Amino acid sequence: MNSAILIGALVCLLANLVFYAGCPNQQWFKKSLLSFNTALLIALALLVLSTAIFSLTFSLPAAIYTVITLCMLLLGTLPFFTRYTAPLKSVRSRGTGLTRDESYTTFKAHWWLKTIGATLISFPFALFTSSLISLLFLSYTPLDVKSQFLMWLIVPFWLTPISLIFFAKKPWLPLALLSLITLFEFSVLQVLG
Repeated sequence: MNSAILIGALVCLLANLVFYAGCPNQQWFKKSLLSFNTALLIALALLVLSTAIFSLTFSLPAAIYTVITLCMLLLGTLPFFTRYTAPLKSVRSRGTGLTRDESYTTFKAHWWLKTIGATLISFPFALFTSSLISLLFLSYTPLDVKSQFLMWLIVPFWLTPISLIFFAKKPWLPLALLSLITLFEFSVLQVLG
């Protein structure tokens, strides 16, 4: 394995760890180590560095795609590691079952509403974003390569907002922002296309 690929993957992992540690709903620490804005800026800088490292081995579009896919996978996986920090304990009262310790509190959001909202809003966002990338950057790429690239590019643009929506206490703001970006992209495509 090329050392640039390994280093790029580790920098991408570090970026996702920093982002998760700064989120207000993270469950690794009692209190966030960084403010959300600071963690976001550090994570974005690390992601740009990771993309630059991957571009030493891959082309720039492939490096961007690799970073987006790694972020999608890592942001969807990192919260599961919190399940090992507060183990289940047996309930000694009547009945059987398992419960969490009293110190283990979690934010109980309407996860199914977040999932449905992010799925419905991020799919048009993914289609329009990939179309805009095709129109602006891939105009001289052969059709078979461009269609394959865009087909695979839709997936991270669709699933990344679905993964990120669970970090929001009030999901209406990111969903509204994603809707506005989608409407803007649609308008640009109407003008340019």
